[in-house]
Amino acid sequence: MTSTNQTNIKLFHIIFIVTFLLFLAPSLKSQEGTRPMHSNINYAYPELNNFAKKPQIHAAARTPTASLSLPFFDDFYYASYTQYPNQQLWCDSMLYINTGMPIAPMSIGVATFDGLNKWGFPYTPDFVFPASAANPADTLTSQYINLQTINSLTLQPSDSIALIFYYQLGGNGDSPEPQDSLIVDFYSKDSGWINKVWAKPGVTTSNPNDTLFKRAFIWIDSTIFLTDSFKFRFRNNAATNGNFDNWNIDYVYLDRNRSILKDTAWNDLTIGYVPSSFLKNYSSMPWYQYADHEMANKYSNFIRYNGTTTVNTTYQYQIFDNNNVMVNNASYGASNLAPFRIGGWQHNPVHCNPTLNYTFAPMTDSTDFTIKHFMLNLGGDINIGNDTAIEMQRFRNYYAYDDGSCETGYYVLGLGTRMAYHYSLNNIDTLRALRIYFDPAGAIGTTEQYSFRINVYQDGSSGPGLKLYTDSLMHPIYSTTGINVFAEYPLTTPLILAQGNHYIGIQQAAGDATNFTIGFDRNRDFSSNLYYDSGFGWTQSSTKGSLMMRAVFGQKIVSPVGIKEQTISQSSVKVFPNPASNSISIQNFSEETNINYSIYALDGSIVTKGSMKGSQLTVSTENISNGIYILVLNSQSKNSYRQKLIIQH
Repeated sequence: MTSTNQTNIKLFHIIFIVTFLLFLAPSLKSQEGTRPMHSNINYAYPELNNFAKKPQIHAAARTPTASLSLPFFDDFYYASYTQYPNQQLWCDSMLYINTGMPIAPMSIGVATFDGLNKWGFPYTPDFVFPASAANPADTLTSQYINLQTINSLTLQPSDSIALIFYYQLGGNGDSPEPQDSLIVDFYSKDSGWINKVWAKPGVTTSNPNDTLFKRAFIWIDSTIFLTDSFKFRFRNNAATNGNFDNWNIDYVYLDRNRSILKDTAWNDLTIGYVPSSFLKNYSSMPWYQYADHEMANKYSNFIRYNGTTTVNTTYQYQIFDNNNVMVNNASYGASNLAPFRIGGWQHNPVHCNPTLNYTFAPMTDSTDFTIKHFMLNLGGDINIGNDTAIEMQRFRNYYAYDDGSCETGYYVLGLGTRMAYHYSLNNIDTLRALRIYFDPAGAIGTTEQYSFRINVYQDGSSGPGLKLYTDSLMHPIYSTTGINVFAEYPLTTPLILAQGNHYIGIQQAAGDATNFTIGFDRNRDFSSNLYYDSGFGWTQSSTKGSLMMRAVFGQKIVSPVGIKEQTISQSSVKVFPNPASNSISIQNFSEETNINYSIYALDGSIVTKGSMKGSQLTVSTENISNGIYILVLNSQSKNSYRQKLIIQH
């Protein structure tokens, strides 16, 4: 071969490689994505959720003395303040009742089927599923229902009794595949359970544009079911090693005189989702960083009518403080609303995008406000329960973009990937920790699976700039009780940050071949504040939602749950050295004897404990990791003392 031909071939190869890399570069930069989680944080850490201070409906179990009478109806509107099915209607509580998993629900609140048990933990956490396999998973079983008589009349097969419900595949979660299914069974006291009176398989390829709830209609026309002890149940088959293969159901209705052609619309006004935050830039923020300009100018409502004619509706909200005292009440008057099947959500900005003319008063401590949103159909409504949505506006010691609900997981591909959130401080403050909800990815309890560092960056021209701080290597914390928790990762040295813009996040260790997954909230879109770097520089996220990563600030260390207020005086106890390395000494100058000591991590777990009977004790801290802890002393007379303790080896 001539040298000219060799040169031409080499030149061709170079052109081909350069062209290929230029073509590939955009896809290489798009390295962020979402995938299902392996547990459900909403069961594990109730402090995060949106629930109002209401009794848990699932705790009020029904005394099984008599069967329920027709009609039977549940649309799970109570999802704003409980995670479990209403035990007055259902006799089990395995389902996840929520407002975050559905897309365009029939009414606020749905029941979600998945591969997790009632505590949000996988049924089979370590099982590897073949591509075509599915296991029995969740079950939702009604209480006994009287289909024998109604108002002293004996029911007949000709009475047109039917079970109606609406279902959605996937929603904001994971779409079920063909091997997965949603099933309905009927119960007869003479024949037992009659399985699969209705069944729906998953799909080969999910359609992201197919978000409508579909109606199921099942006749109950056999005399074997016309007893005073009828029951029905939903169940699903799914991959039971995580939050996979989701089905959402809504509007479960059982009654007589039904019509498969006519029962397609409902005279029901409802709010579809919990409205957006009253804060402009966050879902939650520290109370002492709050200023009037943090309030949103407007917020979003999602209101629908499931009937067939235009109706006239009103809307208002009320805000209640920690003591349940109303601090604000705003009414937005009346507006017409077309049926959802014609006009979709309410489009009139008076109701769907109201102007917010309110600011929270200055706060002296952490505060939670309950916001109740009310709708009213002036022409009547079949269910007024779903006309109300309840949300919590929290002011704690952290910044949060997410609303506390986790619908899926977020990841960034690449070695040593980075992600960071933008925060704007109104006052100088001290960064103390990050709270992160890591997915255990099938390895519950494994603390060495991944490693990462906390990083802090200056404000750059278009995202994170110069790195200000990097911490020592850390590992995700998973609960040893089997349920993952939203853990706190203290900085080795708390970092003082000036007023202004900062970027705070994490970087995965370069040697980790598998990328970790962090919980992701689909319902609050603050993606414009999230940046990631998969090896090509910082890129603003294009995935709508909010990462479950929270920056913890402030001088005040909030005591773990269960720690009593301090009653032993500061002058009666001396703890040194602090910061400590290998040991601490505790000197007791009070008259208290037989004192027990405990060292708590900031997530509330006990690191070590013991007792001291004399006036001085030395406690080894050699095996305690670097970080911030709380030392608690409790005396036999139930007096207590607590102090922040810093461990630095």
